[in-house]
Amino acid sequence: MNHRSMEKELMRIRMCTVALAMMLVPSLALAKKEVFDSGSGCLQNLSVAGGFTSGKQFLASTDHEGVSYADAFAKTVAAIEAEGMVGIYPNETTGYIAAENPVRGGGGSTVPLRTTVRRQPDGSVRVEVRFSIKGGQMTSNKAVGEGLCKIADAASL
Repeated sequence: MNHRSMEKELMRIRMCTVALAMMLVPSLALAKKEVFDSGSGCLQNLSVAGGFTSGKQFLASTDHEGVSYADAFAKTVAAIEAEGMVGIYPNETTGYIAAENPVRGGGGSTVPLRTTVRRQPDGSVRVEVRFSIKGGQMTSNKAVGEGLCKIADAASL
């Protein structure tokens, strides 16, 4: 190998190392982040289906006692707004709230957030929050769970 070929190979190895480090650092930072648990049981009941190639679907829910439906609905909409969602379309009659989560670095693309607020037979109000990401997108299950539970728990706050 001549000197120029060695320099090119060394440069290629450095670039691969830098690229690998850039991919790993955010993952490690997310893994170390403390996740706030409100004690509602929402995080323990978090459901995650799918995977990296097929996409993931997240479901979080919380049951609220002693809260009126109207208050639960209003607080849930406010929590969705506070989480930075866009295109929020609440329908208090059906209990359905459609919203979109802007993708960081996604060039304006969004992923859907769907929430339902329902009266239960026992008089409580259940808030269910569904969030989906497409295949090839990475995220921390815990970070998503924390955000979804902030919304699902808001009716009691």
